[in-house]
Amino acid sequence: MARWAPPETVSAALTGDEAAAEQLVRTVWPGCFRLAATVIGDWSLAQDAAQEACVIVHRKIRSVRTAGAFDAWLYRIVMRESARVRRRHAGGGQPMLERSSASDDTAAVDVWRALATLSPELRDVTVLFYFDDLKSDDIAVILRIAHPTVRTRLARARERLRGLLDDYGDEPVRAHLEVKQHGF
Repeated sequence: MARWAPPETVSAALTGDEAAAEQLVRTVWPGCFRLAATVIGDWSLAQDAAQEACVIVHRKIRSVRTAGAFDAWLYRIVMRESARVRRRHAGGGQPMLERSSASDDTAAVDVWRALATLSPELRDVTVLFYFDDLKSDDIAVILRIAHPTVRTRLARARERLRGLLDDYGDEPVRAHLEVKQHGF
């Protein structure tokens, strides 16, 4: 699983060190925002979700039992806050692809559009697997769903995305949809 912050910063924050907790929030903010933006598909809503996640981290960091449990705990918080914001603003935000500049790569815009067509459940596992490079076992822990459910959702998302991105043939966009060697 990816490291959100250096273990020593997490350990210091777990002991109640206020300066370490503030440093931890500064360290995890970019990753929280990136993950929320990818899951939600809207920058302003992602900022809301990431800010709320960071507030929770700062308030509840001492509830984490060990520094090793921090990464899964933070993933769960960001995913939960992203889902909450996404539900609250369903259909109300301006998608990132509409904000793209003319210099954006066409393939990237097409990937964003394809991701936007996925249900939240399929999008969440897809983002965690392909964008955050997590193993399906880790995704199951983060989303608190069964491992076979993760595998099924990934297969469904992959099938749908292949259909939407079929015009790319064997180009890199399709390569990302192929089965990874780890965890699946």
